Amino acid sequence: MTAQPGLCPDEVKHLEFLQAVIARHANTSFLVKSWAMTVSGAFIAVATRGPSWKTAAVALGLAAGFWLLDSYYLRQERRFRSLYEKVAERGSPGVPPFSMDAEQHGGPVPWRAVALSRTMLLSYGVLVAIDTMTVLFLA
Repeated sequence: MTAQPGLCPDEVKHLEFLQAVIARHANTSFLVKSWAMTVSGAFIAVATRGPSWKTAAVALGLAAGFWLLDSYYLRQERRFRSLYEKVAERGSPGVPPFSMDAEQHGGPVPWRAVALSRTMLLSYGVLVAIDTMTVLFLA
């Protein structure tokens, strides 16, 4: 994500703003993943101590909820990356100066493609599979 040489100072500042938003979304996505693993692990630990399939089912529901939340942040990050690329291109007349409207000016990013991306499947697919096996084992 480097700007082309010869960008005016306003365009460079706009790109810096977009980079900051992208970094915040990436950080939030990482935090959501870490919270998902921690909370799910805690619920599974509690469920196996007292054997309660209902507690394990809560862990499964929470993992699915965190998956959706993380998908939202990853989708937003991809939209802002698309907006960044448009602003970085010289002569992109469609993006007003300092626009942060990734929904209108960013590229189309389908929910399904994000939620079922390799990263999400490796992170949450494994977590949901473990939670599901725990529910089935304790039921």
